[in-house]
Amino acid sequence: MISGTKVYRPLKKKMAAEIADLRGLPDPKVSGGSSVESRFLDAVYASIVGTPSGGADAYRKTEALLERLALPYDPYWDTSEAALTGGSTVTNRAYSRIRAALSATPRCFMLNVTDAPVGARWEQNHQELYRYDTTVTGRRSLNDGGPGSRIVYYATSKSRRDAKHFIARATVSYIDPGWTGPWVAQLEEYTPFPAPVPVDELELVGWNRQHAITEITYDTYRALVRAGGLPFETAGSSSAVPGLEETEVADLGLGGGRVAERVLHDFPIRDDDVPSLEIPDPLPTGVHGGGLVLVPRYIETATGLVSDDPNALPARPRDRKRDKIAEQRAVELATKALVKDGWVLHSDRQKDGVGYDLEFKRADAQLNVEIKGIVGRRLAFNITPKELWRAQTDPRWVLIAVTDVLTPRSFSLHVVTRDRVAAADRAVTGYRIRL
Repeated sequence: MISGTKVYRPLKKKMAAEIADLRGLPDPKVSGGSSVESRFLDAVYASIVGTPSGGADAYRKTEALLERLALPYDPYWDTSEAALTGGSTVTNRAYSRIRAALSATPRCFMLNVTDAPVGARWEQNHQELYRYDTTVTGRRSLNDGGPGSRIVYYATSKSRRDAKHFIARATVSYIDPGWTGPWVAQLEEYTPFPAPVPVDELELVGWNRQHAITEITYDTYRALVRAGGLPFETAGSSSAVPGLEETEVADLGLGGGRVAERVLHDFPIRDDDVPSLEIPDPLPTGVHGGGLVLVPRYIETATGLVSDDPNALPARPRDRKRDKIAEQRAVELATKALVKDGWVLHSDRQKDGVGYDLEFKRADAQLNVEIKGIVGRRLAFNITPKELWRAQTDPRWVLIAVTDVLTPRSFSLHVVTRDRVAAADRAVTGYRIRL
């Protein structure tokens, strides 16, 4: 018999108090509107990094903290930034994700499903999508949980196969569209239970089997997964603790690619949004170098592997879709900004492997421009050996970095001359071994 626990929807104030406890902070102040003050977000950030985030408002503070926790910021769900009315609101969703990352404990849900005709309206392919509307009990909790939430499927009494059994697990990758329904939860890692678990093996006080969505504790989820015959998840997410590489919880930072697609579609770049860039004249000449090569060191602790670099960002799987869209948006912004300054795009070299992306000309001058799209406000990026060589030797080479590139309108453009790049410290992020 599994002794499970049902979870009642926690509100922002409670989650903020739990976050404070996890980081050894005093209970946060709450405004008259029951919104936790944005100063609290900076306090949490500082407890991890040692300094405030530097975010100008609640949106940027939220983004900085989520990025620090290896979670993609979502202006549709985490704040009201993408809403028409704005209002600097930080949502239950944001606090839920922060709490989940800090505690290495995802939110978990049981979803009612059926293969009977009665469920055809909603459940055409529940292995990949779960549809629900404002009539569904439990919707608010699932919306708060969002990407990274764990799912156990319960086949209802109307199911033709495995009725009244827990039959599979999955993970929420994104929920469309936003705070106004109806909603579609996108799911991944759907895995049937080798041994479906009879409902009578779960004791869950307060569970109404008619409710389509029921939140349960992580321990209850784990017990159901094990009882269903699946090995429990052991790989992957990064911890909020600086340098901690892995915990037993799989990645919580899902949905970044979908967020990037939405921002690209809903917030096209307007000419008025783009500042002109003034390229220094003259640019640095000669050969440049310097900077330290920083090789990370690690310490094995009772809670995991810890890096000695307090400023290291947590490791996370690459989100190729998000990275591609970020680069695409950065190229568009940088191009528009240079055109405003009188430069003309002469050649696109992005696929040529020459150590820069675009060539611009103005009168007799030429710029070889490398462009970096950065998700977040921190001016930190990767460069290739060819790009570093260009920075050291090419007098026409310049780097333009676009920070906060996937925010609706809060991106910033930075001109970084090659002497700064060549002289900067470089952190080793990988090695190529030849045997």
